[in-house]
Amino acid sequence: MTAPTTEVRNGVYLRDGYRCVMCGALEKTFQHRRAVGMGGSRNVPTAVDGLTLCLTCNVACERELQGKALANGWKVRRWVTAPERVPVYFPHEFAWYRLEGLNRIRISAPVAMEMGCSVYGDEWMQWRLSVIGGAR
Repeated sequence: MTAPTTEVRNGVYLRDGYRCVMCGALEKTFQHRRAVGMGGSRNVPTAVDGLTLCLTCNVACERELQGKALANGWKVRRWVTAPERVPVYFPHEFAWYRLEGLNRIRISAPVAMEMGCSVYGDEWMQWRLSVIGGAR
């Protein structure tokens, strides 16, 4: 993926309340939910491909918190063709959301589980259990 357009970047920041989705900090960077890899790709990211993260959380999602990032929808496996099907957890709001473009719709934990499992199967449950079990 290439860089998001200014319109998408600013729309994602607005959708996410100009706060880091992970920690709630007011500092913001655009987090690609799907890996772009070295050199990127030709696909321009849409709003559901991005989240607002502070620089610290953005770096952590790429390194030591990858499992937690996948479990909470902050990252999405590269092969997922419809990232809007992966729910996103906002811990500072204690809430799950599904993303529809520049909108986020609050959903229940059971709906989030159903969505995550429909994309990843048992692997999503393993990620969630590792987060709940203390790998925070």
